[in-house]
Amino acid sequence: MTTRPEPGLTRRGFLGSAAAIGLLTACGGGATQAGGAPRRGGTLTVATGGAKGSDTLDPMLLNSVPVSFMARTLYDQLADYSNEMQYQLRMAESIESNAAGDEWTIRVRQGIEFHNGKTLDADDVLFTFQRTFSLPGAVTVGKFKAFVDLNAITRLDQRTLRMRLLRPAATFQTALASPFKIVPVGFDPRNPVGTGPFKYKSFTPNRQWVCERFGNYWDATGESQPSDTPAPADLGPKPYLDQLVVNVINDDSARINALVTGQVDAINQLPYAQIPTIEQKPGLKLMESKTGAWTGIYMNMRQAPFNDVRVRQALRLAVDRDQALTACLSGRGVVAHDLPEPFAPGYPTALQRKRDIARARALLKEAGQEGVTVELVTGPVSTEAVAMCTVLAKNAAEIGMTINVKQVDTATLFGPNFHNWPFSVDKWPPQGNYLTLSALTDLSDTTTLTHMGEPDLSALRSLYEQAQATTDQAKQAELTQRMYQIQFDRGGWIIPFFANVENAHSTRSAGWPKSDFAGRTFGNARFEQVYLTG
Repeated sequence: MTTRPEPGLTRRGFLGSAAAIGLLTACGGGATQAGGAPRRGGTLTVATGGAKGSDTLDPMLLNSVPVSFMARTLYDQLADYSNEMQYQLRMAESIESNAAGDEWTIRVRQGIEFHNGKTLDADDVLFTFQRTFSLPGAVTVGKFKAFVDLNAITRLDQRTLRMRLLRPAATFQTALASPFKIVPVGFDPRNPVGTGPFKYKSFTPNRQWVCERFGNYWDATGESQPSDTPAPADLGPKPYLDQLVVNVINDDSARINALVTGQVDAINQLPYAQIPTIEQKPGLKLMESKTGAWTGIYMNMRQAPFNDVRVRQALRLAVDRDQALTACLSGRGVVAHDLPEPFAPGYPTALQRKRDIARARALLKEAGQEGVTVELVTGPVSTEAVAMCTVLAKNAAEIGMTINVKQVDTATLFGPNFHNWPFSVDKWPPQGNYLTLSALTDLSDTTTLTHMGEPDLSALRSLYEQAQATTDQAKQAELTQRMYQIQFDRGGWIIPFFANVENAHSTRSAGWPKSDFAGRTFGNARFEQVYLTG
């Protein structure tokens, strides 16, 4: 199997009062002025939600929305997905496997420079793998743990590694494309160094990131993601900005007010109810994209009452997905049927779940759980998370189940209890491949949330290993669909919809990508192609 570049050439209703809406309509500020001529340089200031005190610049600890997009700004990958989820090589010149898929050769491009002046080489790739396996809490380890033997990696030359895997891994190249940032030998997260378009200047957790332009960015003249306002050719190499400032404003009303009053140039996680206000406000533009990112409600299948498949099935049948789409997203998204990765090969579009209150009631009765009361722990992992849980609670009442929704902050939600909540929420960006996602969720001993039990867990593992052992794409898709069927019938995720990602920016900035299927916000953090106007 060979992966080469194509020719020419992706975790986490406000302002209800009339007074607040009036503020948005009335306020002026620099952000409301029409943009002028494109210009090079300057500082772009954006505001993000979804941050927390444990945020970090370590690219292996991707535990929040801002950490995810900042990792893309500071670092780069061997391979990646475009904003429309198309696989492509990045810092790798080639990624090739033998016919069995159990030996992979990675060759990095020549002359790529880290922010500290070091040239990327094979030793950096090896170091990154070693660090992934040794760093406590590394979220990247799950996708490689079943396959990578650190003692079976051979350095063929300065730019080439050969990896003899523990077993075949036909999707190994896609695991490299889901978030896996390459860092240099000796990497220190207190003074982070990457190969991304911007380099580290300062960072205060839960408050602010500041990055500055990296003049030797390796992809400075590469093709940008499609935009309605692409940079003119005479603007020079990317990145066009001198500095990027990311301010943490977790409160929705404060974040949107910062945009309206010109304190910031762009915001993410725009509440759906306020989209019409942005669309009607001169000088502001909406950035909306469909996405494969998903917020899910998970049930711990090893804790009562969710250890009974009938309870899980009852809840999934109780969900009014159309109501959830309208109430939580103002209709800006698409209905889902509890299965993630809608852009993945083998995604079973035919598996759809119709609401059935009578059947759900019967299942609860069969399980002996009529009138059961459970607690659903939720928090602001996404704009829609809390509202989604509230809708589920109302739907569950119709089948005789009481769900008490407990809202906590993100620090509590992702604290020591995170992997052991009986009933809670999480948000995931798409990985591009369902097998890769499975390795990080239900098949991971350390990062699983649903805690799938036997015999389903063994069946899922068997199908996963069979899919990894074949390079036949049709066979792989068929096995993936069988994995999906297990999740659809007996799994522990409730995923009622795929929400559009909603950001907004002032017309003082342009060049923003028009698609963000990964849902990491700010046009998948392609800040290198954004420029200022006027």
